[in-house]
Amino acid sequence: MAQSFHVTSSITGSSPLKPSNCGSDLVAPFDASTRDELKKGPNAARSECKKVVVVGAGIAGLRAGAVLQRNGCEVIILEGRDRIGGRILTCRKGDHVRDIGAAWMHETSQNELVKLIPQLAIPYYYDDGLPLYFTREGRAGSQFKAKKVADEFADYLEWYYETNPDAEDRPVNDFVREFALQHQLITEDERDWAPQAVREVELWIGTSTDQASSKHLSYFITERNLYMKGGYDRIVNWTAEPLRADPSIIRQNHRVENVEWSEDGADQARVQYKDVEGNIGFLEADAVIMAIPLGVYHHDLISFTPPLPSDIQEGMSRFSYGALGKVFFEFADVFWSKDNDQFVFYPSPEESDTSSKSSMDSQTSMSSIIEKDNILNYATVTINLWIMTGANELCVQIAEPLTQRIEAMQDPKEIYAFFEPLFKLYRTEPYKALPRLINVETTHWTQDPLAGYGSYSADKVGDDPELLIGALEKHKGSRLQFAGEHCTLVGNGCVHGAFKTGETAAMNLLASFGIPFDGENGIGMK
Repeated sequence: MAQSFHVTSSITGSSPLKPSNCGSDLVAPFDASTRDELKKGPNAARSECKKVVVVGAGIAGLRAGAVLQRNGCEVIILEGRDRIGGRILTCRKGDHVRDIGAAWMHETSQNELVKLIPQLAIPYYYDDGLPLYFTREGRAGSQFKAKKVADEFADYLEWYYETNPDAEDRPVNDFVREFALQHQLITEDERDWAPQAVREVELWIGTSTDQASSKHLSYFITERNLYMKGGYDRIVNWTAEPLRADPSIIRQNHRVENVEWSEDGADQARVQYKDVEGNIGFLEADAVIMAIPLGVYHHDLISFTPPLPSDIQEGMSRFSYGALGKVFFEFADVFWSKDNDQFVFYPSPEESDTSSKSSMDSQTSMSSIIEKDNILNYATVTINLWIMTGANELCVQIAEPLTQRIEAMQDPKEIYAFFEPLFKLYRTEPYKALPRLINVETTHWTQDPLAGYGSYSADKVGDDPELLIGALEKHKGSRLQFAGEHCTLVGNGCVHGAFKTGETAAMNLLASFGIPFDGENGIGMK
C-alpha cells in the first residue's frame, strides 16, 4: 500500500492531513460510471477508502489495523514507544528468552491464538503440574488444608453473590476472615491460615486482597495455561506482518496527546501527536480506534474533544487497574526443586489474627517483627524457569502495593537482599549457601505512563466492569472505538482477550462504513 502524503507537521496549528480519497493502491481505479454503480451496491463504501487512525501498537491495535487494512481501509497506527507490542515485551539475548510482560496463554481450550503455536513453531510448556507451598517455617506438608478452605471460600463467594446480586461489595480480605471465623468445621490453624492462602490470588489479579472486589473476584482458573517459552513476540510479529508491508502504517515514537472525534462521523476525527523530536503533528481520519491501557484514561494522559460519553467515562471509572510485577533472578546453579513448576509462598498471619497463643506463635510473631522488611511478609508465586525454559532462573511474581516499591528500586543488590530470605526457603539442601547471583531484572510497568502505570485491569471494591462493556456495546456504531484487555469480560486481562477486542473494534467500524467484513481471521492457516 503506497502513501503519498506528508506525515508530520512541526508547527502547531498547521494544516492537518486530510483523509485519503482513493489515492493509494487499496482499490483499483474506477471511471465515473463504474463508481456510481458501486455506490448503489453493498460494497459502495469500499470506493471511499475510509481512513482510520489506531492509537497504540499493542496486540489489540495491531489486530484492529490488520483487519481494517485487509478489508480495504487505509490505516495509520500511532505508537508512543520505539517498539510494538505494548505490554507484551520479550527480551532476547541469544537463545535466552524472557517475557517481561505477558508470558502465558490462558484458557487454552477456548483460545484461538493457540492455533498459532504449531503454525509458527513456537516452543511452549503447559505449567499445570503441582506447585510446592511454603510458609516462613519452611515447606508446607500435604496436610496443609488451609488451601482447601481458601478454595471453599471462593466457591462460597461465587454462590453468595449469585444468590444475593444486590449485596454490598466488600474487600476479599474482610470477607474471608469473616467466613473463616464463622466456619464451624475447621481447625484453629486452618482458620488462621485460610485468609493467607486466599492471597495467592493476588499474583493473578495484580492487586492485594485488601483492595480486591469480593463480588467480582476472578479466583478459579480451570482451563489449562501454557507458558510461551518461545516468546510472545512471535505472536506480535505475526499480527503485525501484513501491516509492515508499508513502513508508513506503523509510526513509532508518536505519542498521542488529543483526539477530536464525532459519534456519527459528521466531522472528521483529528488526532494530535508529538514525535520523538518534540514536533507536534496532526492526522485527520474518518474514525479512530483507541487501543491503549485502561490506566492511561485513569491518569488523563490523552484528552478528548468533546469529552468521552458520560457512560463510557463512568464505566472506566468503575473498572480499576492493577500492577502485577515480575522479578527475574538468574543464578549460577539450580538450588530449588526441579520437579515443580511453581513455588507458592504464604506469609504468616498477623499476631492479631492468630487464635492460638502458643510459644511457637509468639516466636513467629517476634520473628515477623525482627524481619519486617523483607519478602516473607508478602504472598508470592515463583515461576521455575529452569523447568520451563532451561534457564537457571526464578521469576518471582508480586502484586501491588509491593510492585510499585520494587519497581522503583535501582540497586540490584538491594533487590536481592529483600528477596534472599525467600530463596533460602526454596533450597533443596538447606545447609548449602545460595549459589552466585548472575543477574536481576525487574518489570517497570508502574513507572511507565504508556502502560498506564500498571499492568492490566483488576476488579477492586465497588467496581462494576459490566458498565464499561455495556457502554461500549451501546456505542458500537460510533466512529470512536475502544480496544484492549479491559474491553471484554471474556479473556479480560489476557492477550487473547485484547486480540479479540481489536477485531471487534475493527468490525464495528466496518459496519458503520457499510463495508462487509470478509470473515477471515488468518489463524490456523498456512
